[in-house]
Amino acid sequence: MVADAARAERFRCRRSWEKIARDILSPRACLRFVLPATYPPVQDLLKKIEAAAAARLTFSPNATPAEKLARYKGFLKVETHRIKMEHRAGAGGREICRARAAVLDELLRHLWESARTSLSAQAQREFPALALVAIGGYGRAELNPHSDIDFMFLHEGQVVAGKPLPHLSKLIDGVLYPLWDIGLKVGHSVRSIEDCVKVANADMQSKTSLIEARLIAGNEALFNKLQKIVAAKCVAGFEDKYIAARLGDQATRHRKYGDSATMQEPNIKNGCGGLRDFQNLLWMAFFKYRTRTLQDLHQCEFVSETERKQLEAAYDFLLRARTELHYEVPRPLDVLGKNLQPAVAHALGYAERSPSKRIEKFMRDLYTHMRNIFLISRTLEQRMALTMPSQSRLSLRAWLPKRRVVPEVLDGFKFIKGEIHAISSRIFRDSPRRLMRVFLHAQQRRLKIHPDLAQLIRNQISLVDRDFLNDEHVRETFLTILERRGEVAATLRAMHEVNLLGKYIPEFGKLTCLVQHEFYHQYAADEHTLVCLEQLDRIWEASDAPYQKYAPLLQGLNRPGLLYLALLLHDVGKAEGHKKGGHAEVSADMAMRAAKRLQLDGSATHTLRLIIENHLLMASLSQRRDLDDVAVIRNFARQIQTPENLNLLTLLTFADSQGTSDKLWNSFKDLLLRQLYERAMTLLTGGTEFRRASEKQVELLMQQVRDLAPDVIGEEEVDAHFSTLPPPYFQIHTAREILDDLELTHRFMHRLILQNGRALSPVTAWLDEPDRGYNVVKICTWDRAGLFGKIAGSLSATGLNILSAQIYTRTDGVALDTFFVNDARTGNLAAREQHDKFADLLEKVLNGEDVDLPALIARQITNRPVYEAYAGERMPTEIYFDNDASEARTLIEIETEDQLGLLYAISQTFAELSVDIAGARIVTERGAAIDSFYVRELDGGKITSLERQNHITEKLRGAISRFVVKPR
Repeated sequence: MVADAARAERFRCRRSWEKIARDILSPRACLRFVLPATYPPVQDLLKKIEAAAAARLTFSPNATPAEKLARYKGFLKVETHRIKMEHRAGAGGREICRARAAVLDELLRHLWESARTSLSAQAQREFPALALVAIGGYGRAELNPHSDIDFMFLHEGQVVAGKPLPHLSKLIDGVLYPLWDIGLKVGHSVRSIEDCVKVANADMQSKTSLIEARLIAGNEALFNKLQKIVAAKCVAGFEDKYIAARLGDQATRHRKYGDSATMQEPNIKNGCGGLRDFQNLLWMAFFKYRTRTLQDLHQCEFVSETERKQLEAAYDFLLRARTELHYEVPRPLDVLGKNLQPAVAHALGYAERSPSKRIEKFMRDLYTHMRNIFLISRTLEQRMALTMPSQSRLSLRAWLPKRRVVPEVLDGFKFIKGEIHAISSRIFRDSPRRLMRVFLHAQQRRLKIHPDLAQLIRNQISLVDRDFLNDEHVRETFLTILERRGEVAATLRAMHEVNLLGKYIPEFGKLTCLVQHEFYHQYAADEHTLVCLEQLDRIWEASDAPYQKYAPLLQGLNRPGLLYLALLLHDVGKAEGHKKGGHAEVSADMAMRAAKRLQLDGSATHTLRLIIENHLLMASLSQRRDLDDVAVIRNFARQIQTPENLNLLTLLTFADSQGTSDKLWNSFKDLLLRQLYERAMTLLTGGTEFRRASEKQVELLMQQVRDLAPDVIGEEEVDAHFSTLPPPYFQIHTAREILDDLELTHRFMHRLILQNGRALSPVTAWLDEPDRGYNVVKICTWDRAGLFGKIAGSLSATGLNILSAQIYTRTDGVALDTFFVNDARTGNLAAREQHDKFADLLEKVLNGEDVDLPALIARQITNRPVYEAYAGERMPTEIYFDNDASEARTLIEIETEDQLGLLYAISQTFAELSVDIAGARIVTERGAAIDSFYVRELDGGKITSLERQNHITEKLRGAISRFVVKPR
């Protein structure tokens, strides 16, 4: 750290602000100063643009404004096309962005000069000091096709009482009106130097835009004066405040856009490892060390040559990707959505015919570059001491003389102020085992790896050879790291950031920056695994829901390292390119290679395979099977074999679900997972069937309902309700929710008595859940053929999107159906008018009036499906039959794109085929419908005939295809 400070101070002295101000002598000089060196291809393109401007934008004295405007438009159109052709021919990202800025420079200079020469001879002689200054991204000369174009009219006392004086007013009009007539959207301001200082010191973003200011046209002396005054009044003395603000802004951005450089739909500009992170680094370095470029930082010895090249290559790649993104849309856009990725990849030269293969290669390159920016910029922030020290409360100890800290030395490392340093650059060559041991030291002492030590590990990663992989000491160190519950994820992430984890566990290494095609995944494959490990660590001493429920399971494991290893390897099969859902077995096979290298014993190896091979099982069963069915629980328990395996699989399932996306888990899914766990554990520990425990739970619920029930509901009604509903109903409803259903049933029965003519009419109740983003609508009526479909159709015809549904029928024929819905057009809660419209429509439908539901639904269907597939691809419809999941019913699972009216189409098809829906579990995740129907023939039997199954499948596919909107 002392050496860092010394070399920084030497550089600070060498490049004083006075020298900087003297360097800025012209627009061209300023451009060269702000940006890295301009290479020959860029110079050639800039010269062509300059020559084209000289040829096209030179006018005769008699040229009319209309003639000038036509020439301006033509120049902009031709040069914009030239730039696009250069981009599509493979030009670099920075080259294209600079060319775009150069085109606007030429246009603005000619507009400025045209406006100036339009003044009278006397006005030109008296022309005051004015300048046209590019700021922000335009000031950096980095413009993507639809980037903001911001510039400033800089004056010296040419605005009085808020109005510009004639000279300035003529210039403003002469520049802005033609730009607007051309069709350009620009951001402009009119400021004096004093205005600039005031704005800069009031707002960090404005200050940043001014330190990147670049003269386009006008008075150079005025612009140089601006530079000097901004340096003296806005930069000097504001270093710490500015850096703290920039770090705070960066942390906020990272949280907002996913806190990962490998998001499934990355924000190229503002996300982790995006363009803004690169720019942020240079801005902070400028304030602290007065450096402008990576080359300056390299001369300062803050950045190695390798790091400089990686950062520059990454920044150029991201600029190029953003340029293509703007061309594809075309509009300002920073999020590279899944539906755009294949087209962008193809335009950038990724030529694979399969969109999936194409985006795998492209996104892996993109992730690699964003990861490099994220990791290297973070390292440089630490190396240059840009990060803010933690604030602690003042105490008497702070005023006492500082005691000299003697660093602890161990195993070739020094432990200083919470960080590990290397004693020499040869420590790993002297003993390669230290590559693994250093992470155990860090884990045991809760220390960080110093940036220089991290770079040393990266540089010497080639020491991880076959001997290293088979070294028993390295193996024991790695397995010890895995055994430290609650402290594993951070250590493995640190190993991955220096490329050690993927080298030591090559099965995992293949996941690095690998895109995941499943729509519900939020991260690339390696990041998903690391986030899963973090979720597992979080369980260890958790006090918040839902994590604390799983803490006893993790605390009670005999071999926690086996769970961490299983989680590390659970998705490695995805690197082999297998289809969705088929990777589990491949992952298990690949894990066996790792188990062999790590010399796990037979029992551990068997458990590792079983857990990885079945890592999708608990989520699937709990969310898509009838947990009240004894066969489901018995088959699952038989498959898992032991209570220890069940604990391992439950923890892995929970961590995997939490690490998939922060939006998919909810309390309902958590309840189902816990129910499956508890019932399977009862069988595995030799207890009686789980029904006895369930009966006690129902008795307790019944007593709670009795205590809550108003006087109008008698005990006989409570008894009837509990005796006529199936056990699953009581497993997912609280006493309060059961009472709501009971009161709804009471209203229904009471109305039957008072209004005998409305026997078929339903009773409905609505509950708004704004925090969860949906409405709950409950319907009570007599059960009848096709009821489920009629309710679903009426909801769709009202413009309501069905997110989930629970359907139950009492043995006395009273149907209690609950639907979770929102407005299909806006995604907001349903309005009061929709409540009333649905109630009226449902009453007509159930009373047999002539209502054309398909026609009403067709009017509501939006042009764009909720699920955004890859361009050129759609989410395929999958239909499965399962006669083993239930003892009395056939399970039909349907996965397809969600669409308004889909549930109606499916249920009506079942009705037309004389298939009775006995139960259903409806799930909608990010625009995909994942629905499970427990059905039977009208005679009560299962659907076992293959011919009958094929006929049902054909009819369902036909019905679904008619409701799915075709891509435009």
